[in-house]
Amino acid sequence: MLTQSILVLVIIGISGLATRHFFKKRFIEQTRTLLVDAAHVLSDDLRSVESTTDLSGWCSRHKLDSSLRVMVFGEDGQLVCDGHLGAQKIEASVIARMSGLSEQYSVVLHDDTLFVSHWIADRALVLRAGVRLTQLKESLRVLDTAMAVFLVLIAATLGSFAVWSGRMLVFPIGRLLVKTQNVLQNAGGEGAQSGLLGPMDALRDEGFGEWSELESSIDDIRKDLMAKAESLNVEREELATLMAAISDAILAVDLEGKPLFFNSRFALIFGNQEALSARNVRLWEMFRVPEILEAFKSALDSGKTGGVKAVSFEKEGDSKRFFSVSVSPLRKQSGEIYGAVGIFHDVTDLKGAEQIRIDFVANVSHELRTPLTSIKGYTDTLLIDVQDGRPVTKEFLDIISRNVDRLMNLIRDLLDLSSLESTDVLHKTSISAAEITSRVVRQLQGAFESKKQKVTEEVSAALVMADSRRVEQVLVNLLENANKYTPAGGEIKVRWESERSAVLLRVSDNGPGIPPEHHARLFERFYRVDKARSREQGGTGLGLSIVKHIMQRHDGTVWIESQPGQGSSFVCRFPA
Repeated sequence: MLTQSILVLVIIGISGLATRHFFKKRFIEQTRTLLVDAAHVLSDDLRSVESTTDLSGWCSRHKLDSSLRVMVFGEDGQLVCDGHLGAQKIEASVIARMSGLSEQYSVVLHDDTLFVSHWIADRALVLRAGVRLTQLKESLRVLDTAMAVFLVLIAATLGSFAVWSGRMLVFPIGRLLVKTQNVLQNAGGEGAQSGLLGPMDALRDEGFGEWSELESSIDDIRKDLMAKAESLNVEREELATLMAAISDAILAVDLEGKPLFFNSRFALIFGNQEALSARNVRLWEMFRVPEILEAFKSALDSGKTGGVKAVSFEKEGDSKRFFSVSVSPLRKQSGEIYGAVGIFHDVTDLKGAEQIRIDFVANVSHELRTPLTSIKGYTDTLLIDVQDGRPVTKEFLDIISRNVDRLMNLIRDLLDLSSLESTDVLHKTSISAAEITSRVVRQLQGAFESKKQKVTEEVSAALVMADSRRVEQVLVNLLENANKYTPAGGEIKVRWESERSAVLLRVSDNGPGIPPEHHARLFERFYRVDKARSREQGGTGLGLSIVKHIMQRHDGTVWIESQPGQGSSFVCRFPA
């Protein structure tokens, strides 16, 4: 609007200057015409003067007209007479030059005075008549003043109109601009800034025609975007919480193999959080497993959903883990593939359980096959002896009986384990530690006496809250182990101790001890430090495993403290 106002002022100014110039030119033209007519009349009157000496009187006669100045010059350019005093000599020389002109009249504007010179050939004189342009100067001054006043009024009017128009135009545009910025910020996820409009909110009730309608539309868009942004923020937070809570690792990559998103579980297991967030790594830099890369490639290239059942992954400083991977393509609404997402399900425990099952079946098969083979062999031998009429050998019958007992013990222990792992219900009561220990020691007294072993009981915890039958089983298994592996004449100690929130059962011996590398697996099924020696002593390999499961059912723990040559101590912790 300011530009238009300035343009209008310039046009009016130029028009005023043109009008001034045209007025001045027209005034001079009209004055010239009148002056030429006056010179023509004066020339005729001058011809009537007979003597040159009478010219001064003729000039004095015309002096009465103050607006008209009359001068007469001779042929030589000398001033003959002048109707006004104070004529300058230079004027005579100028007129002298004009007397030689071929034109009859010569008009000259000199020092704001318009002169008309007329050559009178028959008298050899030059008549010069001049009139001052005082009226022209006054008229131009009035015109200039009027023009200046007019321009000031126009400028004031245009300025006021510009201010009013600016308020009517700029204020709504400013508000619309601020609101548009607010909408863009909301759309960018920065949240609403309610104080951004500031004092412009005071103009909310003022109407601006179509601008108000546009502003109202932008307000509606802003509110809609804010609602959608809030909804997206809630969904994003829910998704982030859900992904963080999922125990499986999740990774999505784009067509170039760069991470699009991932959850904290994936960063913990597979990669560097900073590198993944900065997208500085590629899929093939994180995984060297061909099956995983091929599954992602198939999803990205052909859009096929695929996966890998179980692949191993070993991170530096961590044990080997197994994962099943499911990979699916990510598609836009148009169906175009822009990435792929993979879910890494940790099947390490399942793999471990499967391996335990395989080992268990193999161990049970082996443990059953050994006594059955012995029973089968000696039974066939006895049948042959009976057929041949030879007497039955008692030694063979003892071997068969011993292997049958071994089978029965093995089956009993297997049933115990199955019962502990399934629905066996504990009946916890307050048990006298001294009483149950004495009962078990008396039960095994024959085995201790056969090896001349000394058993010592120390009870500082009078009562323990547990299942009496299962505690007795724990004591039997631990004392039988101590009896088997402690040399003849050795010493076995059974000690009950009190802790702040638990009761400890400690069974110690002075046997050969167990190397530390066996401690972690000592409570596994069928695990033996010395397999040949264990079988010779009739062990099933399940005693310590049963002890571990009983303690777990009591919400307790069991561990071993042992060094080679320093004996062993098995410690069971019962919660108080």
